[in-house]
Amino acid sequence: MTTLRLIPLFLIGMAITAFFLSIGTPNWLVFFAVLVFYFVAMVLPGIYTVYFSNSLRQIERYIKRNRHKAIFAFPYALGYGNDQDIETAIERILAVHKQEAMQSVYRTILAIHRGQPAIAVQHAAGIDREPLRSYYLAHAAVASGDLERAAALNSQLTEPWMNHSIAALIAFEENDAQFHALADKSVQAARGVQKYTLAKSFARMKKL
Repeated sequence: MTTLRLIPLFLIGMAITAFFLSIGTPNWLVFFAVLVFYFVAMVLPGIYTVYFSNSLRQIERYIKRNRHKAIFAFPYALGYGNDQDIETAIERILAVHKQEAMQSVYRTILAIHRGQPAIAVQHAAGIDREPLRSYYLAHAAVASGDLERAAALNSQLTEPWMNHSIAALIAFEENDAQFHALADKSVQAARGVQKYTLAKSFARMKKL
């Protein structure tokens, strides 16, 4: 948060502290109440934006403010960078986040971005969570030109944004005019940073 945004929170925190002390609240309880206030005011809005927000403008502002962090550099590059910026952002995530699930997902994304669908399939197969595994396997299948397999995998997906996303990718490969409508449906069904990532990814495809 910027200093200007922290000042009101600091003043409110002082007011809460003064109020509780004035009515004889024990010091430990005052400390706990103020701690809870700062947690709610500073942490929860970010969590909501990242995972649940339906406002692309709000999400974009958050991504811009946090683009120095590896995980947000990728969606920022999708919106404002070129192909090399996107690749660099993904490689940065892989260097910083060593969790196996993160590695599998972003290595899959990187392989697809580089036009290496066979490698993408290998990494997607290593994703241990559904429906993410089937989603990225379907994504890799589209990249390899196996649209029948992609459609079969898509039928197993339970997330609406995933269904519409894979259907849009298939439509794009088939030069189907439904691509734009399906892409829009995917974006509409998603929330948080995922919504922004889809919006910018499809926007790049629409320019091709």
